[in-house]
Amino acid sequence: MDTTVEVSYDVAGMLFGPGSLVPWWAWLAPLALVFLKLLSPVLMPEVAEAKSTAEKDGKKGKKAKKPGKKKK
Repeated sequence: MDTTVEVSYDVAGMLFGPGSLVPWWAWLAPLALVFLKLLSPVLMPEVAEAKSTAEKDGKKGKKAKKPGKKKK
C-alpha cells in the first residue's frame, strides 16, 4: 500500500511539481478547452440551440414510416 502511494505521489510530482516534465502553462490549454466545451451552451446559446434543432430535424427525417391504412 505504501509503495502505491509513493509511486502515485512521484508521478503526480513529475506532472505538476516544480521539477515537472510539463510546464504549468501547458496544462492551461487542455483544461480551458474542456471547460469551454462544457460551457458552450451558456456562452453561445444561439449556436447550441441551432445545433440541437438540426439534430432533432435530422433524426425525424431518418425515421421509417409505419405502414398503415391509406386515406381515400
